[in-house]
Amino acid sequence: MKLKKVLAALLACAMVASFSACGGSEGETSGETATPGESGAAAGEETLDAEQYANLVLSNEPSSMDPGKSSDVYSASIMVDTLEPLVRLEDISGESVVAPAGAESWETSEDGLTWTFHLRENTWSDGVPVTAKDYEYGIKRTADPNTGSPNSFFLSPLVNADAVMAGEMSVDELGVKAIDDKTLEIKLSHPTPWFLGLTYQKAMMPVRQDLVEKYGETFGAEQESLVSCGPFKVTSWTHNSEMVLEKNESYWDKDTVKLNTIHYSILTDENAVLNSLDNNSVDQAGVIKKEWMERFNQRDDMTYVTYTQPKVQFLHFNVNDPVVGNVNIRKALSLSIDRNDFNEVIYKGVNTPAYGWIPPTVVSGTSGEYRAQVDEPLKKLAEENPDPKVLLQKGMEELGIANPADLHITMSVSGTDQWNRTFAEYLQQVWSKNLGINVEMEFYEWATFDANVHKGDYQVGTMAWTMDYNDPMGMLELLKSSSASIVTNWVNEEYDSLIDQATQEADDAKRLELYKRAEEILLYEDCVVCPNVYMNVSMYRYNYLKGVPTNTFTTYSQGMKYAYTSGR
Repeated sequence: MKLKKVLAALLACAMVASFSACGGSEGETSGETATPGESGAAAGEETLDAEQYANLVLSNEPSSMDPGKSSDVYSASIMVDTLEPLVRLEDISGESVVAPAGAESWETSEDGLTWTFHLRENTWSDGVPVTAKDYEYGIKRTADPNTGSPNSFFLSPLVNADAVMAGEMSVDELGVKAIDDKTLEIKLSHPTPWFLGLTYQKAMMPVRQDLVEKYGETFGAEQESLVSCGPFKVTSWTHNSEMVLEKNESYWDKDTVKLNTIHYSILTDENAVLNSLDNNSVDQAGVIKKEWMERFNQRDDMTYVTYTQPKVQFLHFNVNDPVVGNVNIRKALSLSIDRNDFNEVIYKGVNTPAYGWIPPTVVSGTSGEYRAQVDEPLKKLAEENPDPKVLLQKGMEELGIANPADLHITMSVSGTDQWNRTFAEYLQQVWSKNLGINVEMEFYEWATFDANVHKGDYQVGTMAWTMDYNDPMGMLELLKSSSASIVTNWVNEEYDSLIDQATQEADDAKRLELYKRAEEILLYEDCVVCPNVYMNVSMYRYNYLKGVPTNTFTTYSQGMKYAYTSGR
């Protein structure tokens, strides 16, 4: 069988851009110099600070550090630094490059169905060698329905994956196998153009079987159950307070890693974070408040950073609920929101109003940027329904409700801080003014909110989702009925069929049409989710923090491996 060799150079610098960072005082510099030209961090050489540390902020407690069960960006930001995926998506001159990580090289068969990954020598932080069995076990465990992984949908292209996840076949029949300690073979049921984009997801991270068996349900819940095979290791985890990471001396590429310590404070209060940035105890923070932006713009020791994220803020509906299970009620709630005003009031204009599910910058194969070719479905829905009250009235009639005061709707909000309360109050006022209804609000910490949603214990929920790889499938597959990522309990056989067809369609133009029709069903016909804005990064970063990429996708796949400080 003819083989095509796939090998990329190891590049790049990194940080997870959805969080803020915490800082320290001025430090002495040493004679050591950074050579970031090799890693893509910067041009030329710079003198490193003698003490290499970063203090970052997580805006919520990670739900779990178990890659098979985690579904939030908070835990993902830690895992990308503590676990070594097969490949990493890294940044060079603003471009995303797939680079070797746990695998030093890989090859694919001519038909694109068999992928063989050759692992490098690497060691877990407790001294145990990393083997292909760790990757095989992690992947099979994700697919095992007994795990209940919200990430299992990523594995759908693998041979027998759908049957395994449905409990119809044994997990041993999944298309993944450790050939030997350093060779992992993955078989696909059909060619998948974005397959490499799946290999750096949590669904395919290595997992130690002995530790899962030792700790059981507490695996990933406490620091003592965690080991690392990535650039850093977790040395302390005080729940709802802080996490501390230290450089992993067992890591295969430890000499590239400059930071010795990363301190994550878990802070949910926006003002606390902004004050910390202002007094130089935070290195980096997201900022959207106009008065704070004006304040930071006057400083010459920090830089404003902005770029488009592949991220959507949205509401989602539990279609099993008697009230929001009505499509006209959902459409009325969605269309009554003025997204331009929403962006200005809630986000101070830093984001982009969203009338589609696929955010800008996302590319569909060789067809180019998806949003440049496909109109946003909610714009068509709004044009055909200029008065959302008409839709509300129609929905109430279908439900046998005569008085809007008798329409009981509660929105579950995934946060308890002042920003989330302001956000909720805004929507309350919008729905009261534009529809004449009162929507009650319930506020939860992320872990409780996430648990309630997965149990179906909600009517309307609020979330944001950052895409994992650069293809419309990264958003559309989230709403397939077999996916547990965004729980709406919605089942649409045509939609599922379109997603299945798109995963197997090699022709880019035909696949684009499948995507277009799926998005139309999702928003225009069934209105299962209510996108409000496409989110842009808006942050200020102290100038001494280096090696931080500003690339749409790599910010969520590189971690802090190449980060360092110079001039703190």
